[in-house]
Amino acid sequence: MRVLRSYIRLHVVQNMAMIYFLIAGLLTQVPLFNYLGFEFSALMTIPTAFISGMLTISFLNDHLTKPLTRRTWLFVTFDYLKVNALLLVIPLFAMSVNAIAVKNCSFVQGAEYYLLLPVCTMIFSVALAMVIRLFFRHARIIYTLAVIVILLQIVFITYFKPQLFAYNFILGYFPGFTYDETLNNISTLVLFREFTLIAALLLFVVFFFCLGQYSKRQSLRENLRQFHLLKGDSVLIPAALVCAALLAIGHFTRDTLNIEFSAKEIQQKLGGMAISEHFIFYLPPEKLSPPQVRVLKAEAEFAFRIVSERLQEILPPGEKISVYLYPNDETKRRLIGTANTEITKPWLREIHLSLASFHDTFRHELVHALAANFGLPVIEASDKMGLNEGLAMAVDWRWGNHSLDEYAAALLREHELGQVENLFSTTGFMTQQSAFAYVVAGSFCRFLIDRSGIERFKRVFPTGAFVTVYGEPIDVLISEWKEFLRSVDDSSLPRETVETLFVQPSIFHKVCARVTAERNARAVQAIKVKNYSLAENEFSASYNEAPTAFALRGLFQSLLAERKPQHVIEIFSQLSGSSMLRFNPAIVLLLGDALWLEGQPLEALQCYRKIESMNISGQYSETAALRRLIVEQPQLNQSLQFFYYGQLDDSTCRAMLVRLQQQNSTRTIANYLMAEELNGTKRFQDAAELWSGGINEFDDPVLRFAAAMRAGEVYYRSGEFEQAKAMFWQAKNYAASTFVQQEIDERIDESSFVEERVGGH
Repeated sequence: MRVLRSYIRLHVVQNMAMIYFLIAGLLTQVPLFNYLGFEFSALMTIPTAFISGMLTISFLNDHLTKPLTRRTWLFVTFDYLKVNALLLVIPLFAMSVNAIAVKNCSFVQGAEYYLLLPVCTMIFSVALAMVIRLFFRHARIIYTLAVIVILLQIVFITYFKPQLFAYNFILGYFPGFTYDETLNNISTLVLFREFTLIAALLLFVVFFFCLGQYSKRQSLRENLRQFHLLKGDSVLIPAALVCAALLAIGHFTRDTLNIEFSAKEIQQKLGGMAISEHFIFYLPPEKLSPPQVRVLKAEAEFAFRIVSERLQEILPPGEKISVYLYPNDETKRRLIGTANTEITKPWLREIHLSLASFHDTFRHELVHALAANFGLPVIEASDKMGLNEGLAMAVDWRWGNHSLDEYAAALLREHELGQVENLFSTTGFMTQQSAFAYVVAGSFCRFLIDRSGIERFKRVFPTGAFVTVYGEPIDVLISEWKEFLRSVDDSSLPRETVETLFVQPSIFHKVCARVTAERNARAVQAIKVKNYSLAENEFSASYNEAPTAFALRGLFQSLLAERKPQHVIEIFSQLSGSSMLRFNPAIVLLLGDALWLEGQPLEALQCYRKIESMNISGQYSETAALRRLIVEQPQLNQSLQFFYYGQLDDSTCRAMLVRLQQQNSTRTIANYLMAEELNGTKRFQDAAELWSGGINEFDDPVLRFAAAMRAGEVYYRSGEFEQAKAMFWQAKNYAASTFVQQEIDERIDESSFVEERVGGH
């Protein structure tokens, strides 16, 4: 303690303590960084690296002038570590106290991240600084450059390799810029930090081995000539060899350890390859049959034709875009660091998607890849995320049940647009709720393209030089766009729909975003394995910490699966009258099911009609309309309660539907549900026939539309393209809007294009 007190009295230590305190104080005012969690700990690694390194160099400047023995140096080194560890208590204490004002859902997990990130960084930095001070004259400059070079490893990996994440001796772990709220498995971070400590140990060994035998005044050859073994070297040399060997093993097995993957390694893990005119696909062959691969290649070329025409861009001769298709979200998360985000690296001409999301997201990502032709050098994109995503949305133009202009007009009507120009600043896009940011930016960019042409927009794209290109500042352009929106018919979008889709917090403003996301992920996995009591507990804890729609929906699903509908009704009744959760369609649907199970059909029908009136998506409208018809028919009411919530096995469910198919009054609904069952078991032809046969049996246009679209999609996936187009044509008669009709026209064109490329049955 006496030694520590002597260190603490030093002005340099007190100054560094004040810097730590000021940094922590500043972070208490920054959302997402204002509680003891991953983001705070990761950010603290950077000041920790510089402070602990500079302090160590300052200490060494004094101690290297004294004749200390190796044994004494060992105690001195421990003193360096203890002083720097004591300083790290300051930001830890400040953020712990801040938990009084800002909720911290898992202090233990936050403490784990603090140990794994800044504390491990401090140990490595002390070791690095000791070696640099021993070997170099301008130690502070060299050390600063060394830290910067180590941090640049993150840039190197994320730029030249497919992955978004990077493990790093200073930062610890960089998760990449994604919309995922869950992080990679912490066990990999623990493993990597073990390698960090091994690297630190190697540096300490080098310092002790060279201490007293290396002179900066002599050349390297002269220093090597005078080297001789000292007492204790018999321990240091094997220790250095073991550390070096372990680091080498870690480096050469980094893909096996899930630390780093090259493009070649990912290609090998996916296992398959296919080539078309403009693309090279890397895909899992076990998930796609040869006919499916041919269809996929044709679909990609159809998307290329549309995007190329709208952007007026082509690929350079001989160049192809690499498309990585992952079998599932978990594999994509493990290999590139994101489960929920589809990504494109324009500078590499790479697109990374999950197989399930290919048809919905490929065209959007393709815009990013072709926009590389007119993006900034090096990144081959815009330096404004709002322009990158706005262009992709404007060109793709498919999002939800309405056009982007209709959504933006409804937001304007409800006074929810806010400061739109912030979306086109350097960081403003990322701080907004994602659906809001994408839709608004897309509508605005489409307005500029429609008004002044794509070539002019391509000139503004790299840096957002609106005044130079359009002769008007962005705020004036936004005013003109808003004036245009006032002429757009948004009457089919009620306020509840607008708030449900767009008025939600971004990750920067969510309570305990990482902790609740991980808890929700565990709950979802519990539902998959039908452990509903565990799911209930996890979702309940998540909802109590952060009352999100996702947590409440999961909680309701768990309760209904446990046949606890009354609990659902009670929890919903406790929501405040102004809560947006009261009109979230997923929650209202589950409330309707709870009321149905509790024998309150009239109240349940009100819930289903509410969802239909929101017109939020085709899927919600279809589900609500189907539930409404079921509840209205006494012959279906009781039977289908067990079908949905009786935890029956598949054979029992099918037997129930077969009985209902034999009755005229219930046949139409039973056929519809049986088609879903058949489609799930890959009896596509039978499913398509039931859906197509039921189109004219429904009086409800929503279900006629849904049946026609479902039949068309099944025929399409079966290679029956003519039948698919016939179904899509029928669906147009019942489409809810001209926008949906235009989407169907495009689907028909795609069917013809694919049929021409691959042929039909």
